[in-house]
Amino acid sequence: MVKCKLYILLMVGVISILCVLLACANASLGEEFSISISQTIAITSEDLKITFLEVINDNRCARDVVCITEGSVVCKMRVVQGDSSYDIELAQPGLYYDYSQRLFGDYVYTFKVIPYPESKKTISSDEYRILLIINK
Repeated sequence: MVKCKLYILLMVGVISILCVLLACANASLGEEFSISISQTIAITSEDLKITFLEVINDNRCARDVVCITEGSVVCKMRVVQGDSSYDIELAQPGLYYDYSQRLFGDYVYTFKVIPYPESKKTISSDEYRILLIINK
């Protein structure tokens, strides 16, 4: 029993150190958090880590123009749970200012990609954020 408690404390310490080294922050299921490119968020209660890898494509219709199609934004995320790692895409249509959802594994990813494009402003990669809520 004592060995088990020591092992758990050791694992928590190792995960905490890795999160510090990897610019990792913590969140809880059901809690909204903001994640930027290259940032990792850990949901320790689920042994789950989510990293925002890149914006693959953003051709959303700018909010201050009229478009024939709405376009979309597609972001690549890495999801690590235990020993398994998966790359997934979160896609959100343009002209849609609310949250979108994606089901992956046992989790529902509710998300919004910000900022929303404007015709006279280019969005640099360091400005992108995903507002994300993960639930079972």
